[in-house]
Amino acid sequence: MLSLADMAATGDDFDAEVEDAIILAFHEFASAHPFYWNLSDPPGILITRAQITTLTITISATGASGVAGTLSAAPAGSISILDYHIRPSGVQWAARVTAHAADATAVTLQGVPATIAAGTATTIFQIEYDVASNFGYFDSHLRDQDGTLIEVWDYERLIGQYADPPSPGWPARACALMANRKVRFSTYPTAARRVEYPYIITEANPSGSGALTIPQHLRWVLAHGAAYHAYLMKSDKRAQIYKQEFQRGIELAIAFDRRVRMGMARVPAGVTYGVYG
Repeated sequence: MLSLADMAATGDDFDAEVEDAIILAFHEFASAHPFYWNLSDPPGILITRAQITTLTITISATGASGVAGTLSAAPAGSISILDYHIRPSGVQWAARVTAHAADATAVTLQGVPATIAAGTATTIFQIEYDVASNFGYFDSHLRDQDGTLIEVWDYERLIGQYADPPSPGWPARACALMANRKVRFSTYPTAARRVEYPYIITEANPSGSGALTIPQHLRWVLAHGAAYHAYLMKSDKRAQIYKQEFQRGIELAIAFDRRVRMGMARVPAGVTYGVYG
């Protein structure tokens, strides 16, 4: 890469910027397409939680946040219901639980418009689930344990077509990413379910000490991208040449990725492609 950027192996004025150039190119390359080598292996797994319908609740105050509530008993199984939603019987709203300790009856709620009398039946359910810490974005549909596919929508479409808060029902038709590494379903399950999700990882910056996931025959694309960014930092006109080569390399990598994913069986009869398209 140093020779491509017309730089000496040591002592160059831009030595300190070379690492930044490589990192910029690395993430630009990865962001261009859901490349198969960035697929998580194994896919992500989340386990949904069953709704709780055996408890009652008392809420003596209202407010947008920090409202205290008292359950009739601690949830079974010594679990925390933090980030669950609580819907008291007879109301249309559901309040998010913003604080709860396992084995406790005290809860803190967000968005309570009315007080709730002691002994009111309630449904406690979870509609949002955390995904993997290296999650980038979903590669395809999620899959319930029975094989049913759950579509991935944008959040605006999800809340536009389904009630908010959601209703019970499973499998959900769709889900949407609603926050950083948090997914919401169109309906919520009434029992624990295993859900698998293939996803593209967000890779850490290359350090030089670990192997690259980019296939060997495509690493020249990263080198050209790093050279482009290095020339750009130096305000060198040759940056444009390497930019074009970087873009061409990304296009070839995308073509190769599509061939790997589809296999030659889907290529029309009588049509043969070379390795790079």
